[in-house]
Amino acid sequence: MVKNTFVKRGLSDLLQENEIQNVGKEEVLDIAIDLIAPNPFQPRKHFDETSLNELAESIRTNGVLQPIIIKKVHNGYLLVAGERRCKAAKIAGFTTIPAIVRDYNNEYLAELALLENIQREDLTIVEEAEAYQNAINSLNLTHMELAKKIGKSRSYVSNTLGILSLPQVVIDEVNQGNISMGHARALSKLKDIDRIHKIAEMVITGHLTVRDIESLVKTEKKKKEMKKRIISETLVEELKQTKNRLDTKLHLIKPVRVNENRLIISFDSTEELETFLGLIEDKGV
Repeated sequence: MVKNTFVKRGLSDLLQENEIQNVGKEEVLDIAIDLIAPNPFQPRKHFDETSLNELAESIRTNGVLQPIIIKKVHNGYLLVAGERRCKAAKIAGFTTIPAIVRDYNNEYLAELALLENIQREDLTIVEEAEAYQNAINSLNLTHMELAKKIGKSRSYVSNTLGILSLPQVVIDEVNQGNISMGHARALSKLKDIDRIHKIAEMVITGHLTVRDIESLVKTEKKKKEMKKRIISETLVEELKQTKNRLDTKLHLIKPVRVNENRLIISFDSTEELETFLGLIEDKGV
């Protein structure tokens, strides 16, 4: 079980700890970009192309001013921090990039990636949800434990994770900015996949607000509850009659109860149970 080592700690705290431990031991190396693999704990998949190209132009003119951080693995290196710099350097035509090699373990890598991602304000809601799911799986956390670590409420974490239950085509629309975070959260409350697709189309065309979807969700829940509660009058009457017959024959301390379409019989002694079983075996009821 992973210890709760990073409550109220930020990415800079973790990096600083490692810097203190490695003072005088590190050097900046030029590493071939093709040998560097992305961090598997990094859920971020979408990068703003304009911003990335601007960074590439800056790197083309001034070089990479801040080294990236990598970890040595059996077939090359694993990126720990600096994915935008790495991508931009490649766009700029660089084949190598200045890097510091550090020996992080997987738990520490997951912790770094989690904090680095969650502290960004430009994440899509899907990337945020993936970061949460990755942290839960990698660090063996409950929703509540994760919420405490990142300073969010448990309901916020659970609602955000609910986005991942949406169909992939809807998730793609969220990533493309065609469906807002609020709409996505509201859609994730629906269970019918076909219904989600239809409502998502209405959202994209601007015909539904978040409040409209929330109202639809509430209405559908009420309809389901009503369907569950609808019992034919004939069955209701027969249940009442059966209850009265059982009360008369069993003489139980607690009377038989009718709850919707259920008969509830409570026994206070083995004698009461035996009487009931005897009636069933003799078909006396």
